[in-house]
Amino acid sequence: MGKKEKYQISSSVKDGILEMVLTGELAERDIGDLQDEVIGIILASNVKFFLVDVCAIKGRFGYFEAFKRVRSYPPEVLGVKTAIVDIPENDAYEHFHEITAQNAGLSYKCFTDIDAARAWLKSK
Repeated sequence: MGKKEKYQISSSVKDGILEMVLTGELAERDIGDLQDEVIGIILASNVKFFLVDVCAIKGRFGYFEAFKRVRSYPPEVLGVKTAIVDIPENDAYEHFHEITAQNAGLSYKCFTDIDAARAWLKSK
């Protein structure tokens, strides 16, 4: 029997920005694996700007989990300016995620428009 695909990650570097798109379905048990993969890609890319599009991934989890997650990022990730793009329906969750990430020392901002996210990353 084939293993069911959970989530997919595609990434590329454009104009010094690591752009990543997450698709598929995310179960709560997969969050740690996904986080490890994303951090590995960020560190291997050696970039200072990161844009992640999560519009197409299914699965959002509690506020406490977001709070814990941003506090477990390795120190090397703290200097990476991060923009996350999500659908408007997830705005309340992403706004909380943004605030808790900033309180943890991350340069992190949420958007519903990918062009606005790119513009923010390129700004000083």
